[in-house]
Amino acid sequence: MKCKSVISAILIYFGFACQISAQADNSNFIPVEFNKLVHDFGDIQLNSGKHTYTFTFKNISKEPVLIQTVISSCGCTSPVWTKNPIKPGNSGKIEVTYLNDQGPYPFDKSLTVYITNSNKPIVLRIKGVVHDKPKSVKQLFPESIGAAGFRKLNFNIGQIAQGSSKVDITEVANLSSRPATIGFTNISPGLKISVTPQKVAPGKTAEVRVEIDTKGTKNWGQTIYSAEITVDGQVQKGKKLIIEASIRDNFAALSKEQIDNAPLPMATFSTYDFDFKKKGEKIICDFEIKNLGRRDLLIYKVDYSEKGISAKYPSTIKPGANGKISVVVDSTGDAGEKAYILTLITNSPARPAMNLVLSGIIK
Repeated sequence: MKCKSVISAILIYFGFACQISAQADNSNFIPVEFNKLVHDFGDIQLNSGKHTYTFTFKNISKEPVLIQTVISSCGCTSPVWTKNPIKPGNSGKIEVTYLNDQGPYPFDKSLTVYITNSNKPIVLRIKGVVHDKPKSVKQLFPESIGAAGFRKLNFNIGQIAQGSSKVDITEVANLSSRPATIGFTNISPGLKISVTPQKVAPGKTAEVRVEIDTKGTKNWGQTIYSAEITVDGQVQKGKKLIIEASIRDNFAALSKEQIDNAPLPMATFSTYDFDFKKKGEKIICDFEIKNLGRRDLLIYKVDYSEKGISAKYPSTIKPGANGKISVVVDSTGDAGEKAYILTLITNSPARPAMNLVLSGIIK
């Protein structure tokens, strides 16, 4: 009887393993849904010891799933997760402990979660600011607009693949002596913002969830989103919340054949040294780009490192053909050693962002 039980257990195990293998081809489907992808511990003291948060997730697929491993970006972050298979509709957890042994600095740590039935890992983040001594709310949130206080009103959410979304978390504080309802209005298309709780007690903070969703509004390259701040329903004039993102093409669904035949831009030269120029003098340069790939190279947009740069460029370069990027830089107001950078946003998996540089000295 004991032998039969062992054989049954082995068959059940391998049956489950086969189910996992059969589902492994769903490269773009994420079979679990997390309660959140980013947790902000906020302001913590250096002498407060370890801090722990538990991410929870639900299996939204039709097959059992298993967390294979969780890789931390730092030894100061220790994850523990559900080791057993999770059936459809059931939940699991990943408990993350920040050891708080890195000193009085801001921290932002990532955990890469590898899960069966998906070739795409899930990235979780924990963040916060460690202080060596207590600070007042006004010191912690120096950017004030009315009763609302922020650490900063301008932040960069990083790169986003076209057609996907990205979430980040920040905080807002009530700097007044009475409860205040804090919200946002006149929000840029593609930007979603929520405050929890909306009504904030005096001297307390609320979580601000910021999400940039590129599915509806198609932008390319460096994109700026904004929102006006409201306190008790009144728009606070003068300052806005500004979120920047760099939107690149999405290559996740490409097959190996498509990648092998993809466009490939190559510059005859990518750096131009203009030596010396007088202040206000125009700098003119033509870069030549050749498409070494087997499909059309698309240039969606060109981003510039600063004002005063402009360029004319082809939107499409055929396979084997050359394209010219004609650049003009107005050096008015510049002085000293300079490097002007143009970033081409393309449909090339190998070079989704390609930099061209003009460098020299402005007298």
